[in-house]
Amino acid sequence: MRNIKKKDNEQWIELCEYVKKEILEYDDNMKFPQYLALKLQGIKRGEHIANNNHEAKANYDDYTILCTFKLCKRKIVTYLHENEKKIKDEKHKINLIIKMIEPEINDVYLRLQNVKKTEERVESKDFNNQSNENAGYVKKTKETSDRMKKLF
Repeated sequence: MRNIKKKDNEQWIELCEYVKKEILEYDDNMKFPQYLALKLQGIKRGEHIANNNHEAKANYDDYTILCTFKLCKRKIVTYLHENEKKIKDEKHKINLIIKMIEPEINDVYLRLQNVKKTEERVESKDFNNQSNENAGYVKKTKETSDRMKKLF
């Protein structure tokens, strides 16, 4: 149980670091926005923002969200750079990013599920009836003569 929590925590940290450095383009000296953490927690539950008073509409893991960010990175970063003057503040920027992620997350989730099913099918296959008997090599040429050996 402890290893599962540790793995979940590592995935959460990886997601946060990716969004902070690759999407927002913040450096190590800048603080990770609390508002972004709430938005990411909300996405995990299929909500606009994290709210424990409502029933979850979805249940995405951190890896799925990370893959979605990686898939949408170019679109997000390009949009943010092109519209830098129109973006009012950090919250506005975060809301724009989340709006670009939300429509893609179900597709990424389905892709990851298909990969998992395919891997399970491959693992469940039995390859014991496959044989691999190599054909023996039979030399068809005669030994080279002394004259030929001198040439090379």
